[in-house]
Amino acid sequence: MKTIIFLIFLLMVSCKNNKTNKTETEFNIIPITTSSKEAKKYFEEARYLVQNGINGNPIEQYEKAIKLDSTFVRMYNFISIYSPNDSIKKLNHELAKKYTHLVSKEEQILVDATEFRLNNPEDIYEEKLFELAKLCPSDKYLHHTISFLLFRKNPNLAIKAGEKSVALDKNYGSGYNILGYAYINNVELDKAEEAFDNFIKSEPENGNPYDSKADLMLQLGKYNEALKLKQKAFELDSSFDWIPEEIIEIKEKIDSLDNR
Repeated sequence: MKTIIFLIFLLMVSCKNNKTNKTETEFNIIPITTSSKEAKKYFEEARYLVQNGINGNPIEQYEKAIKLDSTFVRMYNFISIYSPNDSIKKLNHELAKKYTHLVSKEEQILVDATEFRLNNPEDIYEEKLFELAKLCPSDKYLHHTISFLLFRKNPNLAIKAGEKSVALDKNYGSGYNILGYAYINNVELDKAEEAFDNFIKSEPENGNPYDSKADLMLQLGKYNEALKLKQKAFELDSSFDWIPEEIIEIKEKIDSLDNR
């Protein structure tokens, strides 16, 4: 009898240490399994910063989350997808793999998909992630991730995922952003402009949508409009330290055209 009670106690402790949000599974989105509500909060902050183009490498949020939960598979996996450094991608993927037995089947598929991508860097289909999207059709963040991974390599599929993300949430600014770049790479520039306009409407105080639309205006040769947008972006977010040099270049281009 004592042995049975002890085993039940161990099971309860294990479940407590790694909580999967049942509500997330019920609503067809990927669970975020973690022992810490604070760690989950830092994960969500990092996701917002990265996907919205505010901070592409939010180390502070990464470190705080992992300090609170050293087995936080979802955070390790997120870093392995979005980090700009290949060595860091691989290191965090290995850490995610180490603890996959602690998380949901959906999160395990995420890790498996990353494993495939790292071993097959030229893959342009992300079939494992599209399979996961069938299991979690309401996860706008997953559709964004697919679009992010494919917007250069396979813009048609990236558009499919991006359009799904904004259909799920009409105010999902970063969904419009990645969709806009997928449209650009698919030479659908009118649709790209509409997507960036929707990004601006969704997040008018974020500098990134103005910067994104400015990139499109430059491609269209609309330099005066691009200049105003770049200035607006930098006014809203001075951490965009590449913009002052771009503003100089745009002004020089406008001057050269005016003096022809």
